Amino acid sequence: MASELTEKDLRDNGFSEKNLSRLKEVLTRDENASETLSTLVDDLSKRFYAGVICLILILAPLIFLPVFYPPSLLLYYLPVAIFGVIAVWFLIPPGLSWKAHKVMKGR
Repeated sequence: MASELTEKDLRDNGFSEKNLSRLKEVLTRDENASETLSTLVDDLSKRFYAGVICLILILAPLIFLPVFYPPSLLLYYLPVAIFGVIAVWFLIPPGLSWKAHKVMKGR
């Protein structure tokens, strides 16, 4: 990267004050002492594709399961899918990762 990202750059690219405060909170943790705002946004940008792939893999059986198997099996997979979507939602926050992806793509 040519230059460091600033809070103003992030605000100009759609990050809200709530998003920025969440990023600052992550940066203040002890395990993230060597992180900067730029490296954190870059990491979130990389997580965007991982989150999309995970959601596709979790939700694809909901579409194909009733086609190839009895619909009753859908009841068994539904709680697994709900748990998977919630886990991905918290591990890879889609809103922040999408905004970070847009920022890094534009750089």
